[in-house]
Amino acid sequence: MPIFGTTILSFIPGWSSEGGQYAIEKTAEYGFDMLEIILPASLDFDAKTTKKQLDKHQISGRCTLNLPKNCHIPFYPEQATLLIKSALDKVAEMDGDFLGGVLHSAIGTFTGNPCTKEEKIIIQQVFTEVTDYAKKQNITIAPEPINRYESYVFTAADEVLDMIELIGSNNLGLHLDTFHMNIDENNF
Repeated sequence: MPIFGTTILSFIPGWSSEGGQYAIEKTAEYGFDMLEIILPASLDFDAKTTKKQLDKHQISGRCTLNLPKNCHIPFYPEQATLLIKSALDKVAEMDGDFLGGVLHSAIGTFTGNPCTKEEKIIIQQVFTEVTDYAKKQNITIAPEPINRYESYVFTAADEVLDMIELIGSNNLGLHLDTFHMNIDENNF
C-alpha cells in the first residue's frame, strides 16, 4: 500500500515545538501517513517529544536537513560532518531510519564554477564518514540534488548516483524532489 506524506512547509515555515505540533496535527487531520520534518540547522529539536506526538496521531516522521552556509561541505567539511552526525543522532532518538535533504552544500552558496574534482573528493570523504556513522544506527542517508539556481554541487540524480557507486554503502541513497527534477533532469 502506498504511503502518502507531506512536509512541514505545508503548514509552517520552519520547525518549532508549537509549530511542529500543529504540523503533526494537520498532517493527521488531512489523512497523510507521513510528515517530512525539516530539522533546524541549530538542531533545536526535541526528538522524543516529537516521536510521541507522531505516534499519538498515528503518522510517521521522516527527517531532512539542509546544510547552513557555515557547513557548505567544499568549504567546511569538518563542520558539515559534525552537523550531519548530530542530525543522525536526532533521527536515532526519534527511532527513525532516514535522513535526507540538501546534505551536500549550502543552498545559495556558489563559487562561479562547476564543482571541481577536488571538491568532489572532499564531498565523497565526508559522505563516506557520515554514511559509516549512520550505518551503526541503521539509518539511510540520502542527499537531495537541487537545481542549478540553488547549488553547483549536486544538481542532478546522476551526480549523487555516481557518488553512491564510488562509496558502495547500502545505506546511502538518493532523495529526489520533483520540483528540482523538473528543472535539471534531462529525462524525468
